Amino acid sequence: MRIYLLNLKKIKRNVFLGALLLLSAGLFMIMLQQNTVPTEVEPKLHAIYKVQTDEKVAALTFDISWGTKVPGPVLDILKEKNVKSTFFLSGPWVEKHPEFPKRIAAEGHEIGSHGNEHVNYSGLTPEGIKKNVMTAHESIKKVTGIEPNLIRTPNGDWNDMVLKTLNDLGYKSIKWSDDSLDWKKEKSVQQIIDRVLDKIHPGAIILMHASDTCDRTPAALPTVIDGLREKGYKLVTVSELLKYGPGVTD
Repeated sequence: MRIYLLNLKKIKRNVFLGALLLLSAGLFMIMLQQNTVPTEVEPKLHAIYKVQTDEKVAALTFDISWGTKVPGPVLDILKEKNVKSTFFLSGPWVEKHPEFPKRIAAEGHEIGSHGNEHVNYSGLTPEGIKKNVMTAHESIKKVTGIEPNLIRTPNGDWNDMVLKTLNDLGYKSIKWSDDSLDWKKEKSVQQIIDRVLDKIHPGAIILMHASDTCDRTPAALPTVIDGLREKGYKLVTVSELLKYGPGVTD
């Protein structure tokens, strides 16, 4: 006959370790469940510099704030090349030269806003931004019958406050990923062409200007368009480009 001796200390220790193990396992399961419960997080607002896509598609865009000498030739070239672009127009220019905004709309181009005063929005209050944007909005609507929902802020300036205010007004902030630098006086026609063609990529938003200060744009534009097409790119408006993928910052 065997005799078993009970070791109370050993039993207590094993019971304690077992309880500790069960407690640890329970805590682990709770933490795991908390980490796997889906939570709704509001996406952070961002300015759109390009579109995320692998397709060879890009948007050719023009800012106009002043002048009457460059807009006409630019529109003539786009018509001849059968290209639809997006124009960001300033409110005062639209009011002063209504024949051009009307032509832009009539020829099937997209119209966005370039604001009213050419000032950095990050230096304004939300109310100041709203006044600036909506003044231009009403000018564009009155002249063209179009209510824009895309805006390129003056100088491309923005911060979180600016984006929130624009979003509250129903606007998307559009920047660029391919700057032609046609606004720099020291840039030659060939340098403008090379800049656009060297930087092109799928989903690019190309920045050009049709204000009179950018008087080399009409000379560069035909070769820019032909060069992009030779590289296999389709040119569309910004809104059409956004159908190919999400608008991103980088």
